[in-house]
Amino acid sequence: MVKLVITDLDGTLLNDDKHIPSENIIALKEAMEKGVHVSVATGRNFHSAKSYIQELGLDVPVIFQNGAFIYQWMEDKVIYKSVLDCKIAERIIRIARENKLFYIVYIDFLEEKDMYIDTDYNGEFSKYLEQNTWRLNKVDDVTKYFLNREYIAEIALVGDEIIIQKVIEKSLKGYEKDTSVVKNNKINSETFYEVFGPNSSKELSFDYLLKHFKVKPEETMYLGDSFNDIGMLKIVGYPVVMENAHDEVKKYAKYITKSNNEAGVGYAIRKWVLKG
Repeated sequence: MVKLVITDLDGTLLNDDKHIPSENIIALKEAMEKGVHVSVATGRNFHSAKSYIQELGLDVPVIFQNGAFIYQWMEDKVIYKSVLDCKIAERIIRIARENKLFYIVYIDFLEEKDMYIDTDYNGEFSKYLEQNTWRLNKVDDVTKYFLNREYIAEIALVGDEIIIQKVIEKSLKGYEKDTSVVKNNKINSETFYEVFGPNSSKELSFDYLLKHFKVKPEETMYLGDSFNDIGMLKIVGYPVVMENAHDEVKKYAKYITKSNNEAGVGYAIRKWVLKG
């Protein structure tokens, strides 16, 4: 029996126009009315996910930025935060520059305009930048904006996966225990990786939700579509993957639901939670 539903946002709860289909909202609210707990685990930061959390009416802990930040926004309660040391961040950027790799600095978990770049980008993830222009600061040197700080939220590396892995290996040598690396997404020839502070992943943060809701992993349904969802899919009793997901991610599904553009979350809730 499903007692807790956790859903990813992009590619899962949201359609490609970045809206929540009404069928998803209705099904999740029906589940909540029947006593099923609902939360979200997303790679987004709080401000970019806030409107969706509000739309669902969730006053519960939510996993943001791939597990680096757990926040209950109505209570303004920070439950967990893992930060990236600025000395490590500077090292990552220096080696990324040497390899002509595009990077994004995310300065803080609760700062609305949190993204900093200092080079132009035109590639597979250009749409991501376009959709986040309201968060974006284009500056001459991103390191100037954090070297007086103790920490930042994260750094993203975008481009050829082999080059990214080379940069990560070189820049994090000796700092493996102080960092977490998350492969977020891949579009054609380019991959989007993120580097966080220690113990940052959706699956590690999952323990906090289990304790909060007093449920077990086998009583939990997780819905996702991308590489950063694999850890969660491995440990829940009801791993649900979207039809639009990467084939590699589908290997970890017990159930395949309809695509994000076909309200696949709502379909899964009705088929395996409300009728379960």
